[in-house]
Amino acid sequence: MDAGSRLPCDRAQLRSWMIDYITAVLAIPVETIDANATFDSYGFDSVEAVVMAGVMEEEFGVPVDPIQLFEHPTIADFSARYAREETPATVSPPAS
Repeated sequence: MDAGSRLPCDRAQLRSWMIDYITAVLAIPVETIDANATFDSYGFDSVEAVVMAGVMEEEFGVPVDPIQLFEHPTIADFSARYAREETPATVSPPAS
């Protein structure tokens, strides 16, 4: 996934997936996850980043460059940058 690519899920789905993945891999309670904390604050290193990028690629069908996890080092930042853009609901004009 290059800097212009997006994953085929919305921001909430990607955040949820990342939280589930990190808590499972690191065996930590979900309550300890802060979406604004850096991955390395959980002890997540370059090896885990490469593995997570590979699992994301399998899960979402889009190549993920592990470097992006360092350039966008929080769940909030990464999901905001790489989740599919959410389309706002269309509002019908009032009936006249």
